[in-house]
Amino acid sequence: MAVTAPARIGLGTAVLVATAVIATIFNDLKPILPVGEMSSDAFIYVLPLLVLGLLRVPGRVEIPVLPVVLAIALLVVIVAGITLNYDAIARAYFKGRSGMSRVITQVMSLSFGLLVALLFFNLARMNQLSAISRGARIALAIMAGVGLLELASWSLIPGLTQIHEALGQVIHASSGVAYAQRLRMTAFEVSWAGVMLSFLFPFGMVTLGRGAWRTALYVALVLVLVVLSQSRTALLVIVCQAGIFAWFSLRHRVDYLLHATTLALLAVTALLVSPGPRDAIVTRLSNMVEYGSLSGPDADEGSENLSNVTRLAGIRAGMEMFREHPVAGIGFGQYGFNFPAHLQAEDFRSWEVRKYVTDAEEDWPPAFSLHVRLLAETGILGYGIWMLLLGLPLIRSLRACDMTTLVGRGHVAVAMTLSGWMLLGLSIDTARFFGGWIALGVGLALPVPARQGKGALLQRSIDIDSPAEVR
Repeated sequence: MAVTAPARIGLGTAVLVATAVIATIFNDLKPILPVGEMSSDAFIYVLPLLVLGLLRVPGRVEIPVLPVVLAIALLVVIVAGITLNYDAIARAYFKGRSGMSRVITQVMSLSFGLLVALLFFNLARMNQLSAISRGARIALAIMAGVGLLELASWSLIPGLTQIHEALGQVIHASSGVAYAQRLRMTAFEVSWAGVMLSFLFPFGMVTLGRGAWRTALYVALVLVLVVLSQSRTALLVIVCQAGIFAWFSLRHRVDYLLHATTLALLAVTALLVSPGPRDAIVTRLSNMVEYGSLSGPDADEGSENLSNVTRLAGIRAGMEMFREHPVAGIGFGQYGFNFPAHLQAEDFRSWEVRKYVTDAEEDWPPAFSLHVRLLAETGILGYGIWMLLLGLPLIRSLRACDMTTLVGRGHVAVAMTLSGWMLLGLSIDTARFFGGWIALGVGLALPVPARQGKGALLQRSIDIDSPAEVR
C-alpha cells in the first residue's frame, strides 16, 4: 500500500520538508515578524519557502473536504463568540494588549495551523512521509546534542559551557540563556521540550528500520531526555506513546509480550527486595509527580508546590468562564483578560499568580490547558468541533496501524502524535503545536485499507490547479 503521488517532487522540496520539520524545535529565537507568540518560532520563517516549493510542482493542490468543513464550522463559532462578546472585547485592555489585537493574533495562529495541516496533507500525498521522518530524527539528534551541552554547562565543564552559552545567545535569544537545571534543549521551557518530543519521537521511527536494538536505543534516548527535562506531563505522554508503539509492534508476537512482561516483573521484584534503591526510586518518582522535580520542593516554597497552585488556579478560572458562557464562550483569545476576575483568594499565595495579574509584569496569564481554554473561549460548540477535527483522524489512523508497511507505520506515528496532543492539552496550551498540525495533515492524507471504507470519507478531496499547472 503506497501513497499515490499526484506529481513528481524534486529532491530540493524533500530537503525543504525535512528542514521545516527540524525548524519546529526552535521556538525561542529573537522575534522578527509581528505575529504574536509565533514570532519566536523558526518554523514560520521556513514555511513560506516550502509553500513556494509546493506551488512550483506541476499538478493539483488537494483540499480534504470534511476537515475543511469542520475548520470552517470552528471559525464560524469563533466569529459568533466574538460577535456575542463584542462590547467586552472592544473594552478589554491588559498588559499593553487590547482585546481585538488578541483576537487577531489568535485567529492568525489558528489559521496558520490549518494552513500547515493542508500543506502537509499535500506533501504526504506526494510521497514525502520519508522526508518528514528523516527530518524528525535529525531534529531529535540536534535536541540531544544541545541537551548534552546543557548538561555540561550544569557542571561548568570548560569549553562545552562556553559553546552552550554562545549557542544559547541564538537559540534562546528570546528568554535568555540562564535557566534552572532542567533539560529544555532547544525549547524556551521544559514543557515545550516535551511537546516537541511528542512529535519527533513517533515520526522519527517511521523509517528507523525494524532492528530491535536500534529501536530500543531510540526509545531509551527519548526517555532519558524526557526524564532529564523533569516535565511530568511530557513523561506521561511519552510513556503512553511508547505503549501505543509497543502494542502495535508486539500485538502479533505473544512470545515477545510474555518476555517483556516477565522482565518487567523481575525488575519490580528486584526493586522490592532492595530497600536502598527502592526507597530512592520511590522518593524521586514521588517528587516528580508532586513537585515536577526529582530533587523535591525548593527551600523557598516549603512543602507546597506553588506550580501546582498556579496551574489549578488557571484551570479553575477557565472552567468558571465556561460555566458563565457555555455555548460560544467568552470570545477567542480573551482568556487572559478574564483571568484576574475569576481567581479565588487562596490562589494569590502563588507568586506566579500575582505576577500574572499585575499589569506592570509583561507575562501573559496562561490557560495551562488547551481543553480548558477552548471551552472557555469557544464554548461547547467550538470545543466539540475541535475534538471532531482531531478525534476522527485519530480513530481513522488507529484502525489503519500496521508496522509492516511504510504507510501503516505512518498511521502509527499519527495516532501517537494526535493522542499525545490531546494528553498534552490537559496541562499545556498547545494550540500552536506545529508537530500536531503536521500529524493531522499527514493522517488525513495517508490511505487506509479498502475494508475500512468509513475512513475514506475523511480523505475525500477537491482539486485546485497549482500555478505551475496553470502555466
